[in-house]
Amino acid sequence: MRTGIVIVLYSILLLWSVYSLTKQYNKNKIINASILFQLAFIIYYVLLPIMSFIVIEFYPNDLTGYLSRINTADTYDIIYALFYTFVAYFVIFLVYRIRFTTEQPILKGKVRVINNTNSPAEFDKKNRRAFRIAFNLGLITLIIGIIGELTVANSLGGILNAVTMGDKLRAFGNDMSMYLPQSKLFTVTLMVSSLSSTYLFVYALRIYKKFSVLFLLLLSIMASIFYLMINAGRLGILLFLITFFADFAIRKLRHPFIFMLVFSVIGIFMLGVLDDLFFYLSYGHVKESSTSISSILNEFAFPYLNILNVHHINEWYGLRWGVDYITWIINVIPSSILSTFGLSKVTTGYQFITEYYSGENAIGGTPTDILTLGIRQFGFFGVVIVSIIITICCKFFDKLLDKVHSMDYYFMTLRIALIMFIIVPYADLDSFIRNRYDMILILVFLVIISKFKKRKLLKG
Repeated sequence: MRTGIVIVLYSILLLWSVYSLTKQYNKNKIINASILFQLAFIIYYVLLPIMSFIVIEFYPNDLTGYLSRINTADTYDIIYALFYTFVAYFVIFLVYRIRFTTEQPILKGKVRVINNTNSPAEFDKKNRRAFRIAFNLGLITLIIGIIGELTVANSLGGILNAVTMGDKLRAFGNDMSMYLPQSKLFTVTLMVSSLSSTYLFVYALRIYKKFSVLFLLLLSIMASIFYLMINAGRLGILLFLITFFADFAIRKLRHPFIFMLVFSVIGIFMLGVLDDLFFYLSYGHVKESSTSISSILNEFAFPYLNILNVHHINEWYGLRWGVDYITWIINVIPSSILSTFGLSKVTTGYQFITEYYSGENAIGGTPTDILTLGIRQFGFFGVVIVSIIITICCKFFDKLLDKVHSMDYYFMTLRIALIMFIIVPYADLDSFIRNRYDMILILVFLVIISKFKKRKLLKG
């Protein structure tokens, strides 16, 4: 009875949110930040709870990990999780539709990019400026990324040894200083730069096809592959691939969303394969794994489990009172630099959550999702506050993308929009900035481009 009512209520929200999402896309025909944020919200806070309760109902003896914990949740926690989800969605829905007087309304109909110049020479001048910025920034980030990768590889005994240690380096609770000198730990973060260089060189190559750009692009792709292997991050690999696959599908195929759906399904099943691969490279044997429905759901169910338990987590550790919004400023600084000022890193929010689930000797971390981040700060009011903040971020990104978006550079649009998708399940700001700052570099690049590349929206 309880399960049926919960599924019905979530299904109502699912239908409404999918309708709203479809309507918004059909209006502007751009996969922007708010589109991907809402998609992530629907998947993690609406669809996954529905699927979790269905699996719990029909496969009660096949529950492990997060699903087994969801199964033990009491009615009180389920009601509150449902309430928080509805409140957050409608705050986001309403705030996004508030337009300030300085905002220009988006015109209905087809959107097309027009050359806002007086002559072909002026257009070529702007292209040269964009090319020069993309090329120079790509070269800088590639050099930084390669320096970081070579330093790490040298410390780990070579490139092959570095690749085989990816899973060990990423393991929750592992001290990287066991494998790398303390003075070189910051170079692990520098490696992320190689990812941004690939995007910048692809951007430059689509403006002017030059051999030098193509050569550097191939070098950046190899550097990116090395980073993704040593980082052993399945999500990073999928995000890197999907932007270019989706860019190709949208520009070249008649039914791109069918292609993207098939790619996403394959990608979900590939998560287990990648996990087994990285584990084998690090430990030399294949671990036991499963491809059942419950095991796949366990990969993504932690945000819903978090909001089911956030009241209990707050009772154990108390509210954070906004600390998690600012501690990233300290935590992204290398420990060696902090120690010179008598400072140390601040305990992150996800460490408390992981400790709550698994105790102090946890072998796997549980990330903080966006709603749990808000509730951990200020309780119920935190839901409203974080929903407003995240919606303002969506509006900012959408306004930027509205200026610079072009079918020729759709991969850039998707890369920035994916920031708002990732932030839903992975809202630990210090981890995000440290591991995804390639996205921030791309964002900075597009902000620069937006200063001199104008875009008009006209009725089709």
